[in-house]
Amino acid sequence: MHEIVTLQFGHYANFVGTHFWNTQEAHFNYQPSAQDNDATPEPLDHDCLYRTGITNRGTETYTPRAMIFDLKGGFGSINKYRLYESESALDHYDLSWDPSKMETFQEEEYSKSAYQKHLEEEEMGITMEEGEDDIEMNEIKTWSNFSRVYFHPKSMVNVSGYQLNSEFMPFDVFSYGRSAFVETEKEKESYDENFRLFTEECDQLQGFQVMADILDGWGGFATSYLEQLREDFPKATVVTYGLSDNQMRKSSTMKESQISAVNEVLSMTNLSGLSSFYIPIRAPSLSTVDTTEWSKYIQFDPSSRYHTSAIISAGIDSALLPCRLRHNVIHMPDLVGLLNWRNITTIGTLSVALPFPFGAATLPRLIGPHSPLLDLSSWKMNLVDKAFSHSLVLRGLEMNQFTKYTTGTQRAPNELVEELLGTLPIGKSLSDSRTITALKYPIPTSYPRFFKGLTLDGYLETDNYSSNIRPDGTSKVNSMPTLTRLAASSTTRWQLQMLSNSVKKIDWRLLPQFQLDGPGSVCSEEFTEAKEIILDMYDIYNE
Repeated sequence: MHEIVTLQFGHYANFVGTHFWNTQEAHFNYQPSAQDNDATPEPLDHDCLYRTGITNRGTETYTPRAMIFDLKGGFGSINKYRLYESESALDHYDLSWDPSKMETFQEEEYSKSAYQKHLEEEEMGITMEEGEDDIEMNEIKTWSNFSRVYFHPKSMVNVSGYQLNSEFMPFDVFSYGRSAFVETEKEKESYDENFRLFTEECDQLQGFQVMADILDGWGGFATSYLEQLREDFPKATVVTYGLSDNQMRKSSTMKESQISAVNEVLSMTNLSGLSSFYIPIRAPSLSTVDTTEWSKYIQFDPSSRYHTSAIISAGIDSALLPCRLRHNVIHMPDLVGLLNWRNITTIGTLSVALPFPFGAATLPRLIGPHSPLLDLSSWKMNLVDKAFSHSLVLRGLEMNQFTKYTTGTQRAPNELVEELLGTLPIGKSLSDSRTITALKYPIPTSYPRFFKGLTLDGYLETDNYSSNIRPDGTSKVNSMPTLTRLAASSTTRWQLQMLSNSVKKIDWRLLPQFQLDGPGSVCSEEFTEAKEIILDMYDIYNE
């Protein structure tokens, strides 16, 4: 089945992951093909990401092949056992003492969002006047507030010893994460008990897709986990997205800035060394979006993790789409081999056009200040980009839709598309992969309502009036065309240079947080080695 196992480390990673899984569910076709002989075959092989199972009651399930790690309180009101059992856990215990003499202590339950309540009522068959699209999504505080997907109970692991957003004991240092991994495995044995459940049932494992927060303790936790994984799967393909946003990047004091910088350097050097391909991802800001054509079609809140994670998820979903297709599939080892054909460019970049602006009088320019592509990886905008290799995924458009742009020319639609994609600069190599599919990027009701000037199908709105405009001026969109570019690019050198500069003058003796008495400690020699690795990688991308 060519399975892919997904690992999510951290609260922001789980925001991104929730959008990712909601999108996968939106791809499902619930219309039985047996009743519709003309049904279009599923373009995606859902078995790559999903697994079949059975509950204690004998009900068949289809749940993500994923593991989700978060701190205590990070899971919000989600009930990981809901799909598999409905009785209270207390009902399973045989109490040998008098219950009347027991004093019960119970933690306050996390409140459910209006969206969650709506989904539950809908599932119970309760008829509601308002639809999912009418529900206010302003109260999203955690990723479980907008999750539409059921997970296997073993998918969710609470990391020991830490509370989400704790001021008394923050989880904000790389070393804390490595130490927490040791303690969590002692207590829960999640690797043996949970992880192996998802890997041992795989027939033809493609590889692992990893999303990890990197500016706090999660970088250390993910590092320790992948070290353990590599002992069992030394040759497996691992694609890792290192995620960061302003909530992780604490900078109110010089010491906080230094800790964040060290966390990032240690995370990047360790995770890129343990991964087949590592892609640093920064949450988009208004300044970066304004440099692209996006500002015309999207109005988002850069301080909202719910918003920024949705944009990132769209890029991640399409980046490995070629690995999940039923036809013309490119499996993960082949795709990564294409991107890292020199075996030394293990750090990549990810760009996404959401939407790919289609429907205007002319096709968009993919390079220059008006490009619809938003670079989610680079720290500098409008850089001269030289890609050593890249994989392009254009989705949501049929070739015949390009016919209007070929009128009066000698070119066929496919030639026009190849010419358009060929404008993206790439060095002289054969590592140029292009996937063009009519499969649109779906927009579930859980997705932020921040699009404007688009039709229901995500094309540019050319009429003065449209029935899909909401009262707040945003466009109701069900799906849209997108373009994604996953590349090994020379722009990575700027990030490496800035990382090197951020830690160059740090006095390691003034950061005792990284130097623990127990497991997980980072010594000065390890920090020095990480700085040298950054400089070595800079030389590679500066060629």
